[in-house]
Amino acid sequence: MTITADLEFKTYYQEKLYITANVETGVIYNRSGRRMIALTNDFLIGMHRALEKECGDKIEKVLHHCGRKWGVNFGKGLDAEWTQFYEQPAKEFPLAFFQGLLMQEFGYNGWGVLQVHYEYMEKGVVWISLQGAIMGDIRTEKLSYPADALTGGILAGLFTHFLGRDIDCLQSHVASDDSKASCFLLSDPQRIETVQKTGTVGKSHQEILDMLLATKL
Repeated sequence: MTITADLEFKTYYQEKLYITANVETGVIYNRSGRRMIALTNDFLIGMHRALEKECGDKIEKVLHHCGRKWGVNFGKGLDAEWTQFYEQPAKEFPLAFFQGLLMQEFGYNGWGVLQVHYEYMEKGVVWISLQGAIMGDIRTEKLSYPADALTGGILAGLFTHFLGRDIDCLQSHVASDDSKASCFLLSDPQRIETVQKTGTVGKSHQEILDMLLATKL
């Protein structure tokens, strides 16, 4: 689809218009009327610890499942908001324009600086780097599972909606002092499951990516 003037010059994430606060009610809204909530690091850490205590060794699957379910609904909401604002179906936006909107959505919501990498798209794999991932930069203790399983689930659900087919996501790298960005791999759920069963603990992002690329349906 060709980019029209509306897509080029209308900016959904325009400063001072995207988020507004109603002082009388104490509520923050985005420009489409969706309520926004700010969560502190202490709240996120407390939530994570409570789930760890409640779910035990199933914590990663629980976080991923919750994120995935919410991510699908989040994608539906974005789809409706962007479609209404630009007066064109969001699923028909050019890839670069869609990516730009997604980057701004993450940035304006405080979820981090997102980059989508398409060099392996023809092989059925897309990978994402996310600097300032929600949990990646506030978890100090060593974990036996990826710190940002919730974000991985959100990305899986989000892309499942916009691509119109089942997509899953695997975190392949957790942000550290050496690398500020967390990495996530998006692909067919069967391929992701195969790689997870093979084992990813102790492997680098590139090693896990190579394993995924070598996995055939």
